[in-house]
This record gives sequence, structure tokens and C-alpha cells, in this order.
Amino acid sequence: MRMGFARSTCISLLGLLTTALALPAQEHEDFEDPPINYSATLPKDIAAKINAAFADKADEIRSWPARKRLRWLLEQCNAPVESQLMVFSKTSLQRDIISPSNPRVLYFSDEAYIGWVPGGSIELTVFDPTLGATFYTLDAQATESKELLHRSNECLSCHKSYEHTPSLRDRSIYPDALGEPLSGSSTSNIEASTPLQERWGGWYVTGIPGDFFHRGNTMGKSAGDFEGTDALHSKCLATLPEQVDPQRYLKATSDIIPLIVHDHQVYVHNVLAHANLTSRLALYRWPAMRDLLGLPEQAPPSGSCLVVFNNQAEKIIEALLCKGEPDWPTRGIQGNGEFEKAYAKERRPDTQGRALRDLDLKTRLFRYRCSPLIYSQSFATLPPLLREIVLQRLATGLQAAEPTDEFKNLPADERKAIYEIIKATLPDLPKEWH
Repeated sequence: MRMGFARSTCISLLGLLTTALALPAQEHEDFEDPPINYSATLPKDIAAKINAAFADKADEIRSWPARKRLRWLLEQCNAPVESQLMVFSKTSLQRDIISPSNPRVLYFSDEAYIGWVPGGSIELTVFDPTLGATFYTLDAQATESKELLHRSNECLSCHKSYEHTPSLRDRSIYPDALGEPLSGSSTSNIEASTPLQERWGGWYVTGIPGDFFHRGNTMGKSAGDFEGTDALHSKCLATLPEQVDPQRYLKATSDIIPLIVHDHQVYVHNVLAHANLTSRLALYRWPAMRDLLGLPEQAPPSGSCLVVFNNQAEKIIEALLCKGEPDWPTRGIQGNGEFEKAYAKERRPDTQGRALRDLDLKTRLFRYRCSPLIYSQSFATLPPLLREIVLQRLATGLQAAEPTDEFKNLPADERKAIYEIIKATLPDLPKEWH
């Protein structure tokens, strides 16, 4: 899926096949070796728990109508219906049935990403504590697997784009009238710093029309239609285009607020997954390095191993603190208000009623610019040393009178608020917080 779903954002299946035929062998990835052993390791993620819990009902659930199966999976993954997004570009392995009149819908929670296109399979991407992003399908015709959610590694052909890590994809393209990516067009991953004006090409974007333009809702005949001073652009749509039958979906929206939150989450999840994998590889190689240095067996990681941990900690902190967030429209951004209410249900307020999940939407995404994904399993299951380094540096940086570069995007009062909220709401903090 375009946001990171199991099969979602493979930019062109035909292009991938052509490339694969031209190469003598597929590039080998570090995550297929010890200690990760991605393909050979049984996941311990949400999907594995669902499979175990519903093993005796697998055939019954498969027999349900697609929309019932979809609602059931959203409930199991705590993904609100209000998070629904619509992507009409043919950027998925299910590209043959995706079109501007039959868009793919995506849903997400803090831990899971679900996708479905009418007439196709339901897809699920979750994050395993060791493996990173893992990909599944829930198919009514699944005969190759007895498990309800069938793990599929073919998605890795596209979903290893972030630093060669099993990860999500979040892309903005130049689509034609059929949803095909235009030849020669720019197709970049959306990152934390991507200007809002360059986002959501190939997506429907609904909400309250504001004072800024983006690439959503648009289709062209050539890449040139999207470039230059006369480029195609769009504001939010009050309703979906007439060619989309809302009765086929759970909601008649692709609201701009969950779109922006989704962009943020995908980026942070990818940073966490890469840091997790990279640090585990460094730890695995540490004993050999320790022996070469003649250090005792009890010696803690140092040298190049510690450099890896510190580099990854810096990337995590910058992602969590929304560093490089793009300029916000002068009058803010307004959706239909439904997602905001659903998103707030998972708030973790401190004694003053403040929470990292509080949205701003007037000058930026979050009122207190520290990602709520600091509460996620992806953060909690980082190698303990890496998690401790991140939290130690957060404690020091948020309280410093003169902030380092990692913290300079936050004014002093916001740093103080973030420190107090984390201290009150995040368990297992190191001694620097006490």
C-alpha cells in the first residue's frame, strides 16, 4: 500500500519485473542474515497474536463478506474507521483493480496499517519487535496457508526502500486519468520535511477547503502538467468526486488530517525500524570486535558499535521531535473533525491534562512536538541500550538551558512541557528522569 501496507506502494509492477529480469541475481540484504533472519523467523507481532487467538474461526472469518472482514480486522488492530484514506494511483500489486473510480482505502492505528480495494484482498502491515515491518493478507480464497492472516514476503520487492529495511512506503506521484504514474514523473517518498504542497499525488484529499494547494485529487497527461508555475494543483474537496461510489466503502471521506498524521507515523515507524535492525546487527558483531580489541567478556559496547547506537539515537530523536516539519498554511488546516475525536481516545494526559496526542493544526501538527509513537511497541522493543541512550539524551536536551541542534526547533516552554508529559506518562524511564 502506498503508506506502507503489505503490497501497497510498488510503484510499477511491470517495471519491477523488467528490472528483475535484467539483473543476474536479487540483491542480498543484511536483514536476511543473523541475527535478524527475516524470512526464516516466525514473527511475534500483532498478526501472530490474531492468528493464534482466532485459529479455530479462520474458515468462518474468511467466509464473511469483505466489508465485514475489514471491520473485524480494524477492531482487532484498534484502527479507527475515521482514519480512512483513499489512494487511486496504481501503485500496488493490486494495481489492476485500482483506479480513480475504484480507489484503495487505507486505515491505521499506532501499531498497524490496513488496506483494501473493492474486489481485492485485505492487506495488513504491522511491526515485529525484531523483524521490522511484516506483511500479511486476509483473503477469502486463501488456500496456501491455514493461518487466517497469511504472511507474504513478496512485498519486500518494494517495501525495503527505507535504508534497505523492511518498511512502509508513503509516496506522492503524478497520476494520469487512469491512475497510472506518468512516464518520467517524480515519485518520491514523503518524509518529515516534504512540503505539504508536494504531497498526496495519487490520493483523494477531503476536508474543509483552505488557503493552500497540494497534489491530491489531480490527474494529468504528462509530467509537465505537474511542474512549473502553471502546475496542476488542488485544494481539499468537500466531498469525494462523483465517480467514486461511497456506498462501497466504510466512509465517504479521505480526510486531510489523518493523511498528515499518517505521513508522520510512517516516517517515524521507518526510522525506528531501521534503528532497531541496525543496532541489533551492531550488537551481534560486537563480541568479535571486542575480542579483536582484547577487551574482557563483560566489556560493554564501545568504539564503532557505540557510534552506531549514538547515530541511530540522533535520528530517532529528530524524528520523534518533528525536526524539519514543513511550513504550515497561514490559516491552518481543517478536516471534518471526526478523526481528531477518534485519535484523542488514546490520549495519555499528565496531571495538567496535557498529552503528546493533542493536535494543534493551526501552526503545526502536534501541540507538543514529540511523537506519540514514543509509546509504541516499536519504541518499547528497541534494544535496551539504544532505548536508554535515546531517553537519556531526551532528558538532558529537553532540560538544557542552551539546547543542542536536536532540540533547537522547540522553544523552551514547549521543551519543558514535553519533558513533564513524558515523565508523567512513559513507564520505565532511566534515572536521568528521576
